[in-house]
Amino acid sequence: MSNANDSHVEATVEVIREYLRIQFKGFGLTETPDAPSSHTFTVTKSADEQYHLKVYWSQLSDQSQTPERTQQRLAADDVAGRMKGKSQGEYFPWGKH
Repeated sequence: MSNANDSHVEATVEVIREYLRIQFKGFGLTETPDAPSSHTFTVTKSADEQYHLKVYWSQLSDQSQTPERTQQRLAADDVAGRMKGKSQGEYFPWGKH
């Protein structure tokens, strides 16, 4: 992976982190990178309240998705709301794989 692509992926991941911090105030945030497949985020308030997001690598590395566009898509796709709609322990997948 090139340095430019690494930088783009990290910028995209940071936008997602910030979105999740805002949408899930009071929750802890953990992540698990699984390049080149996906990157998973877990927000946890308690053992009974935990939500998961799986972002496919194609979404993270898409050079046409600027941080601003990623932020807009997170809101437009209501990612946080859709994460909350999943059963506990089930991942909400975001992006094409």
